[in-house]
Amino acid sequence: MKKNTQLKVLNVLLGLLMISQALSGFFHDRLSEENFEHIHIVGAVLIVSGVILHLVLNWGWVRLNYLKKKREG
Repeated sequence: MKKNTQLKVLNVLLGLLMISQALSGFFHDRLSEENFEHIHIVGAVLIVSGVILHLVLNWGWVRLNYLKKKREG
């Protein structure tokens, strides 16, 4: 799978996970404590993993735009 395709899929998954986190927080009172913890904790782990993968896939861009050495002139 091409990197661009991977990023498109990953971005959609990260978006859905963010929505899931928001909804689980919004409906916290209506969910059992066990369901809330499962949804919220698993979702958080998946989001962190996805963000790390997103950074890995975009590391070249990050390096070029944020980690370049300043030229003295």
